[in-house]
Amino acid sequence: MKKKFFIAFFCLLLVLTASVLSAGCADNEENGEQTEQNGTESAETLRVGMLGKDIKTACVILADSLGYFEEEGVNVEFEKINSLPDGLTAVSMDKLDILPFGVIPSCSYISQGTDVVIFGGTISEGSEGVTRDDVKYTELSDFAGKKIGCFRMETGHMVLKGLLREAGVDAEFIYLESSQAIVEAVKKGEVDIGMVNSGYGYVAEQSGAYVAFQVGDFESDFPCCRQTTSRTAVSEKRDALVKFETALLRAYEVYLNDRETTIEALVEYSGQDEAYVEAIMYGTDSYDNAMIVSMDPNKKKVADFYEVMKANGDIDADTEYDINEYIDTTIYEDALKNLIERGENTDLYEELFKEFEENNL
Repeated sequence: MKKKFFIAFFCLLLVLTASVLSAGCADNEENGEQTEQNGTESAETLRVGMLGKDIKTACVILADSLGYFEEEGVNVEFEKINSLPDGLTAVSMDKLDILPFGVIPSCSYISQGTDVVIFGGTISEGSEGVTRDDVKYTELSDFAGKKIGCFRMETGHMVLKGLLREAGVDAEFIYLESSQAIVEAVKKGEVDIGMVNSGYGYVAEQSGAYVAFQVGDFESDFPCCRQTTSRTAVSEKRDALVKFETALLRAYEVYLNDRETTIEALVEYSGQDEAYVEAIMYGTDSYDNAMIVSMDPNKKKVADFYEVMKANGDIDADTEYDINEYIDTTIYEDALKNLIERGENTDLYEELFKEFEENNL
């Protein structure tokens, strides 16, 4: 009797032990799934300010479309901004992490002591001069006595103003409210030249105006849109910024080598037609695109532009703030090094690294 009781008790003990172990395994599996899920959810989030459907940020748009941000382990959220100053203000207040547009607001805010940091590029050059008649401007002396329509947030007119001042050429710069207003002033003969960017020269040509020159003809590789972040993000989200830049560089490779995929993504994002997207991003037989896609922070050219703004009177010439202290080139550098170490498209990334050394060190 005792023997039967002992066997029954032992069997019950085995059943209870198996149940506990089974529950433990289930808990471990559930915890493992939760950990994996949390790992995805805990990817650092970067809030990126986007201006309408502008496709100057082509590599940002393309990286998102191709899933590169997710593959690099960073969560990117696009937030609409109404203007570049609004976007820069949001960055300075840590309400946005990245503004991939504009260099004028970044330099202006920095000159007043706002602690934001330029860490990458978006577009270089990109500025065009449109005219009513089919003429070409090839020498700075050609601008003598001309009325030049422009708007304050356009980089090229500031570069041109500096070049003309240094050359001793007098021209009148007239500020208007938009690219459309500038082109209309050109057509009416109210100004001799209209300064536009973002591929608006192509739009102007469709309406009967002419592209007379690109500012890049006179000053190559000057900075247009930069990537600007906050000092807080550099300190607390640096790894995410490197991942962001890595994704952009991968997208840049696609931009260079897969025109069809690039155009398709930009058309879908912007709602523009293929002809427009191809023209301003790659150019056509009849239109020479002015924008140069580049992720390089190009510290030397940004510092030069800061001095031009000071000399023009666009910012305080006596500002105590040194632009060089507000440019971080190491984020872009680390992203390039990571891609080279991976062995992905090494010819391209090694060439970009050589350019990086020339532009920043």
